[in-house]
Amino acid sequence: MKRFLPGFLKWRYELHIAEYADLYGSLCFFLKQYFSRRKLLKQPKVAYIYANKGNVGDYISYLGIRQLIGIEGIELFCSPVWEKQLADYLTRIKQRNPNCVVVIGGGGLLQPVFVDFWQLVLASELPFVCLGIGINKMPGRGELSDDLLMKITTQAQQIGVRDSYSRDHLATLSDKPVYLGICPSVNYVNRYFWNSKPNTRDVLLHMFHPSDLRLAGADLQTITQVLKNVAKILNLRYEEHSNMSANHKKMLVIVSQARVVVSSRLHGCIMSFASGTPFLPLYCDEKIQAFNDTHTQVIGVDAKVMHNELFALKNVKRILTSFDNQKLLIKQKTDQNSDFAEHIINTISC
Repeated sequence: MKRFLPGFLKWRYELHIAEYADLYGSLCFFLKQYFSRRKLLKQPKVAYIYANKGNVGDYISYLGIRQLIGIEGIELFCSPVWEKQLADYLTRIKQRNPNCVVVIGGGGLLQPVFVDFWQLVLASELPFVCLGIGINKMPGRGELSDDLLMKITTQAQQIGVRDSYSRDHLATLSDKPVYLGICPSVNYVNRYFWNSKPNTRDVLLHMFHPSDLRLAGADLQTITQVLKNVAKILNLRYEEHSNMSANHKKMLVIVSQARVVVSSRLHGCIMSFASGTPFLPLYCDEKIQAFNDTHTQVIGVDAKVMHNELFALKNVKRILTSFDNQKLLIKQKTDQNSDFAEHIINTISC
């Protein structure tokens, strides 16, 4: 919402309103969702819950899930600012249809900031399934307790995670099968871009989250300057993005037009992989490495080592000369997601 406001109003929005009413980047989107929920709440059959419309990775993961499930449903959010609204909607859904299936996915979600959300879902006793979630193991940040993870895994009708670390850890807490699949955003991005042919691919795109790099002991300013120099040597334009945007299509176009992506953000790697764009993962947390080790076979580097220009140039060149878009592998993994989604569809149809 704030990007639509004049400068003198932005700080007032952030100070007085954003904490209580997150409009997710667009008043139009907010109103459309509000009236859609009112309509679907009369006889709720499915409710989709994801983290954040303003985070491209969360939103395209949700879009991938909607594409896989293909059933119209109420769209809800689980970010902390939406906690009161979510509690209200879960109560009203329970009253109107206690068999309504809650489909949870669009963000890692298995992290401490979502403790209250999971408590609401568990307390509602509504049947729920999970797809494409994961444990965000990151330096300097906590993790959900094993007790809560066990309750989530046990109570879920089906549970699907996006990396082997999450699957292996949850498997130690419950006897219930845990499906391991690629993030559902790959289904969405893959379909969106394989037939597109951008006019130019002359950009070195740097995708990052400042706090993630800081917590990992890497210096964003140094890495930025190093990558600007690398781009100049390779005759590429340097661009950067935090992946925080309410316009996911614009972000996908930016990725598709890149000659190479250097990313310390998980969905920078995911979008690149899904669109066939060469990418170099910068490891500043275990979730990025877990995704690449599980799915892509692309070898990344520790973010702190990218302070060295010669090392950075060598590894960007390595990716440019050796990257394989792995179209057949992506098809196999997206087909596997479709197979798992059929089980969720059967649960909803029962």
